[in-house]
Formats: sequence, structure tokens, C-alpha cells
Amino acid sequence: MLIVEVGFKLDNDFKYYDNLLKNNGLDNDFNVITHDIYYTNKKLDGLSETEMKNSCIRLRSCGNENFKVNNNLISKLKVNNVNKNKLKDFENMLLNHGYKKVFDTIKIDHHYYKEGMNSKVQLQEIKDIGLLVYYDNSNYYEYDLDIQRKYLIDELNTYGFHFEYNELGLDKLRTLYYGVECFSKNQNG
Repeated sequence: MLIVEVGFKLDNDFKYYDNLLKNNGLDNDFNVITHDIYYTNKKLDGLSETEMKNSCIRLRSCGNENFKVNNNLISKLKVNNVNKNKLKDFENMLLNHGYKKVFDTIKIDHHYYKEGMNSKVQLQEIKDIGLLVYYDNSNYYEYDLDIQRKYLIDELNTYGFHFEYNELGLDKLRTLYYGVECFSKNQNG
């Protein structure tokens, strides 16, 4: 089962969309600065957004905490957390395994929710990319990809957005990798 997540680049500033969501009954219930660093030993040319993610070891620090390690690539690497002060040591260890840093991203993540929702609308201010809205909903996972996408767009539009079904979402990693905006129908695909 493939899960669809839409991630549309927005034209106005954060305050505009913060007000839009609040005026449509959603509360901003979570805010955090997230620092993600991705390392790989593979060529990423021609890969989809998800294939790029799956080709990398990701370190994530939320709220300036230590990094959590998302690793599905080096089985003998049993590290779950990296102290921020030990990041260089960890990077050197990855370098010795043939890995190099390919992405270093910072985003400010804002979550919005109202009673009855089983997912949250995320506004993300992503350094070097801009402001995006991300959304997926587990109520739609059983449907095929195009139906999931349609339902997600319909739901976002009930919260004040005006997305069209043919509008493509922005792929963050592909955009950073190629240095030009890259789009697709599924930011989880």
C-alpha cells in the first residue's frame, strides 16, 4: 500500500496561511525547528523523492535536541541517537563506510488540527525552498493513489486553500539535489 502525501508550495507568507487555517477552525497546536541531515553512498540521479529518502541515512534534531538516526542501510550500525557535540565523529564514521553528506536542511514546522481530524495540516518554512503545506490522511490509505490525492486536495480546500487536481506538489529533496524546483503528484512517492 502506497500512501499519498501532498506538499504544495505556497504563494503567500506564513502569517497569511496561519490566519487562513485558524479562520477555518484549525488550531496551531505544535511548532518546532527541525534540522535534518542526509548521508548516502549511492547516486541519486533519476530517483523519486521516496527513493532518495530510502537511499539515505537521516539524522533529525527537533527543537535543538540531539539527532535521532533513521538508518535502514548499515545493519551493523546500532546507533539510535547522536549527541550534537559528537556529530563530526559520527560523520567521520559514515565517511569511513563510504557515505557523504548530501542534504542539510532546516525547517520550521507548524501543525494545525481541529476536533474530528485524524491527521494534521503542516505548514513548513523550509530553508532554501520556501513555504509549503503538507498533508496526508490515514482515512484514505485504502484507496488508489489518484483517489487519495483527490480526497486530500478536497479536504485541504475545505480549510481555505484553493488547489486544483492537476496541480503538482514540490519534492523537497529532488529540488535541493537538482537546484531547480521538481514536482510530482505524491511527495511520498
